[in-house]
Amino acid sequence: MDDDQDYLSQMKSRVESFGFQTMLAESQKEAEEMIEKTKPDLAILDLMMENEDSGFILCYKMKEKIP
Repeated sequence: MDDDQDYLSQMKSRVESFGFQTMLAESQKEAEEMIEKTKPDLAILDLMMENEDSGFILCYKMKEKIP
């Protein structure tokens, strides 16, 4: 999850080069919707997104849903 399109694109390419499938989210809300539908093996988050605490809140919510 990141709000910087260039960073998202670079990170996606890098992670996929290791053989992983990727899903991208540009906001906390979009990421939360993805988490409801899937359980990712790995999450790379920008802690300061649309709000200063968006990434921290998302981490907390993910911890509750994904062991």
